[in-house]
Amino acid sequence: MVRKTIALSLLFGLLLTSVRAYGAVGTASELARECQPLSADLQTAVQRVMYSKPGDLFVVLKNGLTVLVRQSTVSDIVSAQVFVRAGSIFEGKYLTAGLSHYLEHVLAGGSTRSFTEAEARERLQRLGGATNAYTTYDRTVFYINSSADHWKDALDLLMSYVSENTLNPSEVAREKAVIQQEIKMGENSLDRELWKLFIKTAYQVHPVRFPVVGYEEVFVNQSREALADYYSQRYQPENMVVVLAGNVVPSEAIRFLADKTKNFSRRANEPALYPSEPVQVTQRWEEREFPLARLVQAKIGFPSARIQDRDLYALDVLALLLGEGQTCPLYCRLKDRENKVLGIGASNWTPSFVQGQFIISVSLPPQNWPGVLTSIREEIDRFKQELVSPEDLEKAKKTAAAQHVFSRQSISGQASSLGSSYLDTGDPYFDEAYVDAIRRVTPEEILDVARRYLVMERSNVAVVRPPASKETQSPESTASALPADTPVERHQLKNGLKTLIKRDATLPLVTINLYGAGGLYLEDTRKPGLSAFTSSLLMSGTRNRGKMDIARAIENIGGVMGASSDNNSYHVSVKVLKEDFDLALDILGDIVQNASFPDEEIAKQRTETLLLIQRSDESWQAEIARLFKKNYFKKSSYGNDRLGTKESVESISRDDIVGFYRRMVSPGHSVLAVYGDVDVTRTREIVEKKFGSWTGQGAVSTATLQEETRPLAADATVEKKNEKTSSALFIGTNGLALDSSDRVVLDVLDAVLSGGSHPGGRLFEALRGKDDLVYVVSAFPFYGVKAGYFGVITQTTMGKLDRVQNTILENLRKLVIEPVPADELETAKNVILTSHQLGRESLDAQAQSDALNEVLGLGWDYDRKYAELIRGVDAASVQRLAKELFSKTLIVRTLPENPVEIMAQPPAKATVHTP
Repeated sequence: MVRKTIALSLLFGLLLTSVRAYGAVGTASELARECQPLSADLQTAVQRVMYSKPGDLFVVLKNGLTVLVRQSTVSDIVSAQVFVRAGSIFEGKYLTAGLSHYLEHVLAGGSTRSFTEAEARERLQRLGGATNAYTTYDRTVFYINSSADHWKDALDLLMSYVSENTLNPSEVAREKAVIQQEIKMGENSLDRELWKLFIKTAYQVHPVRFPVVGYEEVFVNQSREALADYYSQRYQPENMVVVLAGNVVPSEAIRFLADKTKNFSRRANEPALYPSEPVQVTQRWEEREFPLARLVQAKIGFPSARIQDRDLYALDVLALLLGEGQTCPLYCRLKDRENKVLGIGASNWTPSFVQGQFIISVSLPPQNWPGVLTSIREEIDRFKQELVSPEDLEKAKKTAAAQHVFSRQSISGQASSLGSSYLDTGDPYFDEAYVDAIRRVTPEEILDVARRYLVMERSNVAVVRPPASKETQSPESTASALPADTPVERHQLKNGLKTLIKRDATLPLVTINLYGAGGLYLEDTRKPGLSAFTSSLLMSGTRNRGKMDIARAIENIGGVMGASSDNNSYHVSVKVLKEDFDLALDILGDIVQNASFPDEEIAKQRTETLLLIQRSDESWQAEIARLFKKNYFKKSSYGNDRLGTKESVESISRDDIVGFYRRMVSPGHSVLAVYGDVDVTRTREIVEKKFGSWTGQGAVSTATLQEETRPLAADATVEKKNEKTSSALFIGTNGLALDSSDRVVLDVLDAVLSGGSHPGGRLFEALRGKDDLVYVVSAFPFYGVKAGYFGVITQTTMGKLDRVQNTILENLRKLVIEPVPADELETAKNVILTSHQLGRESLDAQAQSDALNEVLGLGWDYDRKYAELIRGVDAASVQRLAKELFSKTLIVRTLPENPVEIMAQPPAKATVHTP
């Protein structure tokens, strides 16, 4: 028997074909969904019958096993295949150990409860035909192709592999040695090593970035027990799809499988979870010397789509247009005319479990790398600038259709198509709709996906090269990068708008942030929610652009844009690649100066806001914080609900919005920060041009605002019953205004209590470290204009509520009566400074923080002074401030009407009142 494992070279060929054997959102739902009738004995075993065309029968058995049977009398051949959702991305706690691949080795032809390995070998020899197995990122597939009269034996063998393998110790040990050899062989394959380098460059957090076979140093330490545990986890009926295609009677095959798997039952198991891959905004570039290499081999990948995405069809056709065959533009130019490459091609890899990659693969002499990228970029740009000709498009469509049809000529191809289609999309007929969708692709769609996806500055470049080749870098990275802390140029326009411009060429992007006085601070207590409502409409249209024009313009260049309203400010931001800076600045300037607030968009936003208000108490944190602010702030609009109330939102008129917009979005109290790969002089000039004529109100006066940092003259408690099953607790004290010189002292005090921005500190230790009283506890200062408080928030059960409350109060009192020990104080300071440094790591964070600090009157360079201010805080200052602030408390509690635990509710307090 041939015991072949995953053939990675074959696998990569399958994964990276220009047009995949399975490819797009199916349209089987457009057909009549008629289910075939089942005999009485099958009805007892079948949970549901899926839509099945004549000759097909697709069912799900009651144990969760999916069975797809296709009858084809064209030949006397059958293909039996079992697809298992057991690929490397599902390995969970065994991630990078290669257990999916390891199991494939052991299971295929291994000993089971029904037969030994030797007996399996004899049965396979009697079957003749072909048998194999392979493992990918999201599946393991076992198959046997044989003559039609052996279909039962084929299914019997395969189902025994996946449901009753004994994991014979000697076979397990033997296959480990085999796989180690396979890993060593793979290390000598340029194609495999290039793919490993590319996939790890293209994905930063998703487990697809790790090799299917795992890492040898992790793999060799895996035990038989680990293998058995993983086998039990993944090889369950609901994780399997059995496909049988050929000259068989579907009902007989279903009956056989139902009987064969009657004892194959579901088991409890944790769901397979993996992180979402973040949106890529910059180019990534990795190179590696390879002793066996004689030429440079490279992959240039562009984040593309999943198999379920509509853009799949146009991207697949674009891959054919750009890089398929000897008549494609890349080949004709770089191979035929310029003779720069040995080979070049394009493909579109679109898995179902993560965003795919549009890949250009090239091999070439070292002296032509990376100069060849200029030619590649120019050929890509042609598809971004011009519509493809009808003749070229028709040729690509025919190629796609032909490849697809050719892949399904054989019975095994049909079985693979059914199984892969169902595993990827839930529709066995997914493949059939693919060709129709390809035929509907238009030149405009090709132009659109080329512009949106093929952005060189967001590409992933992986290179393996000969050791003798000269070290190379991406063209962009060869530019001399400025120091991380380059100077900020501050300037003020005649209209009062302050600008902060910082050049940072580390990455080819620009982040633009406009901050101004606004938010709750500017609201009237009679119109809660007006700031948030107005901010949410800033991007809904201008005098020059409609809502969709704005959205489309930003999305087409891969940018990110947003507008928001906070406690003390409004904020409009956009982040783009550096070449799109002018457009981004123009759009942002248009929004803040010419917002039009269309009536239809106001109506839509009103409906949305009312729905958000309706569900606002779903979050226990939001509910209790809102209840606290309502009872703490009696004079200022900081007590307003951020979204407003049902009554206020229903009453907001367009005149209210326009009036507040003119008051809030004004150059006199706004700061524009432009940070990134820009020319400072040119940026200053273009900002002057686009914002110099902006008119509006001057600086906001705070003279009429009443002080509300010390409203608590006595202790008080507020309680509210709700439908939740546990209690929430908010203990608040008097606080500080945002311009208080004691802010840094309160920041240190907060770090002592709660660890600052990370779980820790005295409260965490008292409530989580020593006793399991709460799941989460947090403390924080709120800083406003002439307003502020300090709060502690947590959630617990009714039976523990009083104990939790007393523990928090004891820790507050302790800070009043005892100075913080020197080592604890130093730890708190270090925590703050580390968090502060991490918080300013990104260019976005720097621009936002500097602009906001300038708006709030702290000065744009406040963060640069912050470390020195924190280091100057001593224990005496912390104790003094604790005495000033913690003398009185406002305690807010939400209590469940029907607590989960059967315990007495806390006794009522004498000072308790309900809101």
